Amino acid sequence: MTHFAVLTLNWNGMEVLPGMIQSLAAPVEKLGGELIVFDNCSQDGSDKAAAETWGDKKWFKLIRSQENLGFAAGANRAVKDIAADIIVLANSDTVFFPGSLEILLDAVERYPHAGIIGPRLLWPDGSLQRSIRDFPFPGKLLLEHLPFLRKHSAINLSHDREQTVDWLVGAVMVFRKEVFDKALGFDSSFFFYHEETELQFRLSKSGHSSVFIPSAQVIHFEGASARQMFGRETSLKYIQAKLKFLRKHGYKGSMLLFRLFMGSLQLCRVVCGFLNPGLRRRDYRYTAPYCRKALNELFRHYRRDK
Repeated sequence: MTHFAVLTLNWNGMEVLPGMIQSLAAPVEKLGGELIVFDNCSQDGSDKAAAETWGDKKWFKLIRSQENLGFAAGANRAVKDIAADIIVLANSDTVFFPGSLEILLDAVERYPHAGIIGPRLLWPDGSLQRSIRDFPFPGKLLLEHLPFLRKHSAINLSHDREQTVDWLVGAVMVFRKEVFDKALGFDSSFFFYHEETELQFRLSKSGHSSVFIPSAQVIHFEGASARQMFGRETSLKYIQAKLKFLRKHGYKGSMLLFRLFMGSLQLCRVVCGFLNPGLRRRDYRYTAPYCRKALNELFRHYRRDK
């Protein structure tokens, strides 16, 4: 089998990192690969705990950064020094089902021109975590958010069959190092969110589409690091990231359309939260303070982007 390495970026992952490593320890050792933890300057001792538990294993490697580089820059730095042909870039808040690593590595051989290959993601309760997405242009976002159009959105495609897609949620991304290097890796200006979207967009433009492999299954706790860093306002970072994506790859007028659509969405949420206090209590996004902050994120650089 082609030499592979599993890479995970860790930042204060004491609650999730041990489970992730444990789920991959046996197959990584059996298949002759290596598992690399790139620690983004954790402060909770998760890096030390991993070293104490796995440091004597030949297949385990810990790399420490003296600063939190974020996901994109951290991954770029780690991948640069990896000698393996195939890289399995997995979030620290994932747990692999038995056999899933082998299925993903086999898929790389079956899809030699793929850019990113990803598994079926599951919530901790075992239910489907929809991970297939359209590229975030305004028209596609309309499909995703409007109830009468939602069935046409990629997020609602069948997650039961192998298929080529626009992009996959990047909890687990398998790729050939050669393809990643030719694309110059992630755009490190994306500190958190949509760095995988932007990379997959560029890969698709160069003929390397993303491929979804549902027979490989991975539990994804989602947002373990983001919740620590951004708290309940994490989704505001999605707005920043989408604007950054459109600033780089959008067509003329796409940023204005995005702002108008997302601005209307915030106003609708305020009204819904006012009419339904229970909804407002359950979901912070339906409160007036959140919507004000979202509108500020949407329009604070409007003059610069015109």
